[in-house]
Parts: sequence; structure tokens; C-alpha cells
Amino acid sequence: MKYYEETEGFVEDGLIGGNQPQVVHNVSLAANASISRGELLCSTDGVWSPATTAADSSKPLAIAASDCVADSIGAVTPAYMAGCFNSGKVIVGGADSLTAGTFAQSLRTQGIWLTKEG
Repeated sequence: MKYYEETEGFVEDGLIGGNQPQVVHNVSLAANASISRGELLCSTDGVWSPATTAADSSKPLAIAASDCVADSIGAVTPAYMAGCFNSGKVIVGGADSLTAGTFAQSLRTQGIWLTKEG
């Protein structure tokens, strides 16, 4: 078994913000949710959906590790639970005034650090 292996077809998208390891965990996605890699997620009673309001910063947070479209009963998708990510690549839905920076303090307490691109 190889410890490290290159995967064909991977295109670097700039989401990962450093050399620190990321912690990935499978999460249960809300029914009919559609998420993109890098989208900020929040949990309500163990069901994850896109973070869309500043109030979501008080909930458990994660960053989607891949694109996923849930059906009418939901889906399971991988999400980053810890690591270092480029703030400009983290997607936040909802009001135009919301950015990853809005959630930075809450993310930090959960082991997710945001960096500036560059």
C-alpha cells in the first residue's frame, strides 16, 4: 500500500492555504442541497447545509471538500473539519456582505485557519 500517490485529473484550485494537514470527515448533507468544493457549511442537529447568515457562525462549521448534489433524502459528502485554507477561495452563500472573514473567529476555534491568497 502506498502512503502517497498522485491522482490523475486533479487540478489545483488554490483552496488549500498551507502545508498543514487537513482533517476530512464525511458529513450528512441536507435534502436537496447543492454544494461546491470550498463552500462553507454549518451543522444543525448533525445535518450540514451551506452557511448563509452571520448567525450560522455559532454552529459547527466545515468546508466542503468536493462538489455534491443531494437528493430528496440527503447525501453524504466529505468536508474539511480542520486545516488551513485560502480565505478568497472559501465560498459563503447568503447576503453579499458575508465573506469567509465573517466566520474567521468561529472557524479558528474549530481548527480551521484562513490565510490570504498569494
